[in-house]
Amino acid sequence: MVMAILTLDICMTLGCSPTTPVSRMTFEDQHRFVRLEVTARANQLNHSHPATVSELTLAKILGSFTVNPRPASSLENNFAYMAVPRLPESSPAFSPAVIAFLSKHLSQALQGATPLEEALFFIEDPQPQDTALLTSGGCYIQEGRLHFQLANYRHPTIGKMEIMQARANPLKVLSHPGYDLIPGPTGTVQPLPVWENLITALPQHVIIDYGHTPQEPTTQKPLEDSLGVPDQSAHKTLAEQLRELEQAKHDRLITEEEYQSLRTKLLDTY
Repeated sequence: MVMAILTLDICMTLGCSPTTPVSRMTFEDQHRFVRLEVTARANQLNHSHPATVSELTLAKILGSFTVNPRPASSLENNFAYMAVPRLPESSPAFSPAVIAFLSKHLSQALQGATPLEEALFFIEDPQPQDTALLTSGGCYIQEGRLHFQLANYRHPTIGKMEIMQARANPLKVLSHPGYDLIPGPTGTVQPLPVWENLITALPQHVIIDYGHTPQEPTTQKPLEDSLGVPDQSAHKTLAEQLRELEQAKHDRLITEEEYQSLRTKLLDTY
């Protein structure tokens, strides 16, 4: 009894967080999800939620992100990263299919979020020989700016242990990142606290002033057209674009319903 009282007093003094975070799923399938969750920052920040950030605005923001690969020698488990094809310097961070997925569901999540919740995401990209690349993180709105955190990016994994860890906590950094996240022209990189980052690896954190993104036109094209279904002036052939859509469906980056919708819109443009 005395031990229980002491434990309660310590938790009240130190602000212990619950062992199981409170979360609400916005979208989930076998290899990806977006959910709302009360995180460890809930007692420190009062987010500007619910927040209305349009799907198209989020798509423009995510489309402006690039990544720069870090030297393999600086990686904690470089043998794993060396087995994965490396992206060249200043590569787009996300494919059109991933942008379409994240922009849609993060926009919906932020509209339904409470001031204590953040929108978290997880994407598992299956690879040959029972391997996978994991990408996870989250975002929230604070004082009119979008805070985007990338905990894992193309993190190579074999087996289910790290997949389970990333699904349980998308903000958990599984290893030192293989890439640096570079925001677009309206974004800035939030410096990581040195000592805290030495003890526990923290997600990469960028802040975007989305109020300064290009104005959305009065008559908008469908989001898919601006991301993955170009018009007839596009450089890629119809066959190439159809193959990309087929590959995205095969990699489970888009659902069968999304694939059929995108394919129909693509064929309608020719």
